[in-house]
Amino acid sequence: MSHAEAAPVELSASTAQILATVFTGLAEARSEVDLLEAALVYLRPLGPFAINLHLTTVFEDGVPIQARPVGQWFEGTGPATAPADADIDLRSHLSISQLWYDQNAPVLLEDIATDPRCDAVYRDFIISHGIHAQAMLPLHSEAVGRVIGVVVLHFRAPRVFTGEERSVLKTLSYGLASFLASRRLLAEREESLRQAERQRRMLTAVLENLPIGVYLAEAGTHKPLLANQIGVDTMGKQRIEDDGRVYYEAFTIYRPGTRDPIPYQELPLFRTLATGEPHAGVVDVISQGEGGGIVTLELQAAPVRDDGGQMFAAVVVYLDITERNRAEAERAQIRDELIRTQAQALAERSTPLIPLGADVVAMPIVGSLDGARADQVIEVLLEGCTARKARHAILDVTGVPHADTTVAAALLRAAAAVRLLGVEPILTGIRPEVARTLVDLDIDLRGVVTLPTLQEGIAHATRKAQRR
Repeated sequence: MSHAEAAPVELSASTAQILATVFTGLAEARSEVDLLEAALVYLRPLGPFAINLHLTTVFEDGVPIQARPVGQWFEGTGPATAPADADIDLRSHLSISQLWYDQNAPVLLEDIATDPRCDAVYRDFIISHGIHAQAMLPLHSEAVGRVIGVVVLHFRAPRVFTGEERSVLKTLSYGLASFLASRRLLAEREESLRQAERQRRMLTAVLENLPIGVYLAEAGTHKPLLANQIGVDTMGKQRIEDDGRVYYEAFTIYRPGTRDPIPYQELPLFRTLATGEPHAGVVDVISQGEGGGIVTLELQAAPVRDDGGQMFAAVVVYLDITERNRAEAERAQIRDELIRTQAQALAERSTPLIPLGADVVAMPIVGSLDGARADQVIEVLLEGCTARKARHAILDVTGVPHADTTVAAALLRAAAAVRLLGVEPILTGIRPEVARTLVDLDIDLRGVVTLPTLQEGIAHATRKAQRR
């Protein structure tokens, strides 16, 4: 599949300005149709009468075999969502998807009537629809590791593409793929957060309807964090220590089969809070329910840890041994629910590096920045600048929702790193609220070129490149 890459083509100032407008629109897009609309700023003047955006949906051995139309544009109309028809079978005899599914560069059929890559069936079918040339832009995402879609331009007459057009179409296919993958990942992350909220609500419902007691205490302070009604009824008496710590304790707890009270320090929950290890025990409790009497309970206490292994709470479950068989499944369920509520929603994030000329690269950053992602940004930026011998590196933060010390530190580290390579760092897309936060944090951005938009950043870099 791999072909030697053509030498970079120096873009005209007007084309660079158009491309900057396109990428600004891509950064602000909220849907596939928005992405297509942003790309139309460059694609429409090329003269197609129709453009389609398809997403690959089903793969077999890494090869897409089905694609779903998600966006379309026709001459004289605006971009729109494609009809919700059935997916396209890319294995049909009318498909030439094998030409683009493993490509990193556009496939240009400048004259379908004479192009040897078109078989007779495809040629007759396409020409019968008034199409005499096509440009196929495979959307290959490095983050996903495969083609995630394709943009197809249809022309009524044969169309020869210039070197600059070929270069821009390749850059545009990289950009569309990167932003499309980012939007997909952000959508998956939002869905994960919605799932987490549903799980929290489900956990609350489960807790309140379980015939067992559940009680959660904070490590260090021993303050109650969560308890269902049965847990409160069992540990129903509040006790405040001299140091201000608050406890709940059972009305009366005895060693099994005796009337020998058990000190609270020996109870499984408090032993877990002290040692960080699970503890279990069996106790007799004077029931506060109807009829009173002695109820024998099995207590299972366990630590609750964060991702770093640090215990931040402990949970204890009160189980009536007489109902062990029925309650066993419910106990496992509540433990699973507690574990799931700690899991963080994960989302693959991609950090694309986009070449914008012989010595200019741009990195649009979409989503939040943490320490791990900041390291990734710097690594991709340094490798890309070195590989492409760039002189200007544009960091566009239009898609960063908020700024804090982590974001500020990441931007300063990235700027300092590329400057050591002799590359000029340019920071674009700082929104007013982000700028206000950086000022409040007293972040010193002296030495870093800051411009309002990616478009102005590209124009700045282009002017400096042309002066050289």
